[in-house]
Amino acid sequence: MSNTFKSWQIPRFCFWFLLLISIAGQTFGDSVTTKTYRALTSIQEQIAGSDEIEPDLNGGIVRLKELLNTVSEGSLDEALTLQTLGYAVMSNEEFEPAIDYLRRSLETNKLPQNVVFNVGYIVAQLYAALGDFTEALSFAGDWFASLENPSADQFMFMGNIYAQEKRYEESIGYALEAIDIAEKPKENWYQLLTANYFAIEDFQQSARTLRIMIDLWPNEIMYWEQLASVNMLQGNLENALASLRVAFEVGLIEKESTIKSLVQLSIRQGVPENSARILEESLKTGLVPEEKEYYDLMAHAWREAREYDNAIMAHETSASLSKTGEPFVRIADIHMKFNRWSQAEKALKKALDYELSDKGKAWLLLGITQSELLNFDAARTSLRKARSQKSTSKSAQKWLRYSEDMRRQADWIAENS
Repeated sequence: MSNTFKSWQIPRFCFWFLLLISIAGQTFGDSVTTKTYRALTSIQEQIAGSDEIEPDLNGGIVRLKELLNTVSEGSLDEALTLQTLGYAVMSNEEFEPAIDYLRRSLETNKLPQNVVFNVGYIVAQLYAALGDFTEALSFAGDWFASLENPSADQFMFMGNIYAQEKRYEESIGYALEAIDIAEKPKENWYQLLTANYFAIEDFQQSARTLRIMIDLWPNEIMYWEQLASVNMLQGNLENALASLRVAFEVGLIEKESTIKSLVQLSIRQGVPENSARILEESLKTGLVPEEKEYYDLMAHAWREAREYDNAIMAHETSASLSKTGEPFVRIADIHMKFNRWSQAEKALKKALDYELSDKGKAWLLLGITQSELLNFDAARTSLRKARSQKSTSKSAQKWLRYSEDMRRQADWIAENS
């Protein structure tokens, strides 16, 4: 429920009551009858209370309903009683009955025009509180048009209703006007403006507004994150990365998902070492949990940065956190890249002790490694196992032939040395 209506206080009700009676008596030839005036004044005192009497809103509502049955239909008395009853039940957070009473008061055509506009505004607020923004707009339009110098809050009221009606461009106009005339625009006004720009896919203006919000509220991480998202939607990955890196460096990022996005974006933008360092720090400080996923990501970053020893250490930690042999296969792949065949063989044998998504690949790499180590009998066994797997059958067959050629060559060299 809207905080505007939850915070409605009895003194405000009394103010409207007294104002209406005063205006009504001065504006029309006919005026409220003495009997009704006294009854409404008494009820107002009952509702408001005093130093000696506790406020009694419910009792006042009962008396107003009784009074309504006694006033003449279509009279100013009826209009004021209906309106007073509407404000009273509104104070009791009974918004639907309040709308009914206030609309009936308007339908008497007995209220002065400036009061009609203000009542229309109240009805618009009530409809907005109930989520009926179409009806809210129908009442708010006439009220707003009656204002000579609308305030920033009044512009924003209209902007909010238009936004709820998905009339975003009109909402933008009201929000911009409110921000322009306000001495100190409110944070949620900028939030509405940004949401409107985003809804019409004007990402350039979204980014502009978010930069203003970051200047005003630099410690709000969600604005940094939103700016990065908008930059990514525009294809401006460099600016997106810059936003998140600044937020990380000043210690604003606390969400695991944002750290992950920052790391992945850094890798994508060609700064993988920075990605790995961010992950190392985040793991150390607990921003991301000690899980295989993040050590795999760190290893990938170190490999992209060509820091292979660091990548191996990350893979080893990943292996210790999981029950699969995949990290050992990746370790072996790094060793093979530098012809470190013995280390590769050791890693692959470890990998085969665990569950693997593709055992054929591990057997194939092991057979290749053993061939390079001139351990041809072991290589033949490994490659035959790889050949029995559908994923590596063809590759293993080729390596079996190549391994046999290597064996024959090694035997010839041995015989003729």
